[in-house]
Amino acid sequence: MFNELKDKINEIKEMGWIPYEQNNYGNVGLKLEKLLKINSENFEIPDYKNKIEIKTKISKKESKISLFNATPDSYLFEIKRIHKLYSYSDRNDSNYKILNQEVVSNKKVRIKDNVYFSLRVNRAKKVVQLMVYNSNGNLIDNQTSWSFELLKTKLERKLSFLCYVEADKFYINGQNYVKYKKDSYYTLKDFDIFLNLIDNGTISFRFKIGVFKTGNRTGQIHDHGTSVTIDKHNLSLLFNEIDN
Repeated sequence: MFNELKDKINEIKEMGWIPYEQNNYGNVGLKLEKLLKINSENFEIPDYKNKIEIKTKISKKESKISLFNATPDSYLFEIKRIHKLYSYSDRNDSNYKILNQEVVSNKKVRIKDNVYFSLRVNRAKKVVQLMVYNSNGNLIDNQTSWSFELLKTKLERKLSFLCYVEADKFYINGQNYVKYKKDSYYTLKDFDIFLNLIDNGTISFRFKIGVFKTGNRTGQIHDHGTSVTIDKHNLSLLFNEIDN
């Protein structure tokens, strides 16, 4: 399954420092995809030949890996609803309201005054719920949820096979450079393990709800997707690593 991709990445690693165009971390992944001649337009299917998902991170700067994005499927306009109820002022421009927060199951996270978020894996209803509490610890909202069916479909379609690549980067004389130095290969364990990792706080959900600040959509919600994330050091909890 992985041999062809391994060979291609080894060739890229042997290239050493490679110039690339932009200076944000995500683009080292895009540069790798270009070198592998991957069309990255469809984010719902695996990157390499529609079979293997590739995740690329800067070795010393990035720890969290976004596994996939999953909009709550409890109600059609749920993102709009929670933004209206629980958003807070953008620190860069108080005229705009945003909701950019990582949420876990094993603790309550303060969102703003008198509002705290947590996750709950509800196996009886087969959903992962967003639990909203006030400062007294009283539950005030649990309407937002992701069905097991949605999460399982996205997980298994996107991440049955994973290639994780670490890179170094530097900037000098107006040019960015990247060097791909380590690649690891994994197969997904099972969905129950995924749920257990949500349950114990290893896997988190991150809301990334902003607002358009320019153009004809100024003031409207700009949802960048709700990311399901894991720390790179915990990949072996969700995946079986394949020996190189």
